[in-house]
Amino acid sequence: MWGHRGWPFRYPDNVEAGIRAAAGVAGGVEIDVRRSSDGRLVLSHDPDLQGLVVADRPWSELARLDLGGHGPALLDDVLDIPVTLDLEVKNDPWEPGHEPDHRIARDVADRARSGDVVTSFWWPSVDAVRQSHPDLATGLLVASPIDPHAALRHAVDLGHRSIAPHWTLIDDVLAGATRREGVDLIAWTVDDAPEALRLAGLGAAAIITNRPGELIAEDPTLKDTT
Repeated sequence: MWGHRGWPFRYPDNVEAGIRAAAGVAGGVEIDVRRSSDGRLVLSHDPDLQGLVVADRPWSELARLDLGGHGPALLDDVLDIPVTLDLEVKNDPWEPGHEPDHRIARDVADRARSGDVVTSFWWPSVDAVRQSHPDLATGLLVASPIDPHAALRHAVDLGHRSIAPHWTLIDDVLAGATRREGVDLIAWTVDDAPEALRLAGLGAAAIITNRPGELIAEDPTLKDTT
């Protein structure tokens, strides 16, 4: 079980307190990384924080924001947490701050620890990390209409360790194919205990949820799910 952006059922997305709380109950935590105008690696899912475009603002300005009683966090703020971090690089070419040279992905990879995984919906950035950091785990994020089997083929060809499709794209055929290829299957975002159990039964290596503590409370057997 991995927390999604920390523990958003209890805390705002990607804030340090939520990430630390999720780490206390989950085996991993997924977080989103963007770059501020002065080069800091800021945790933010959306291109903007309260209307301020992260790529256009310095950290000194972003740091003053109130995100529901919490301030924004930097990637460096959470690297001391003893939990697997799924470091999602936000570098889509249609969003502000896109870096066509994939420098942000490599900078995130430079900070990743053994056991962490670098992922992105923009596969060229993950491919770049695969080349520059061959010992680091990398994964491909997949959402409709992308075919998860195409992602699996890409992962096998480039040496990525995992694919992470939306849970609605995962069936026994895909699960069997990932097992045969030795690629981990990560499911997102699953907030229903029966669905989490179905995916665990298919052999998902990790299940990302907004409700890590709540799902485990609903079904304690999920505590043993990655």
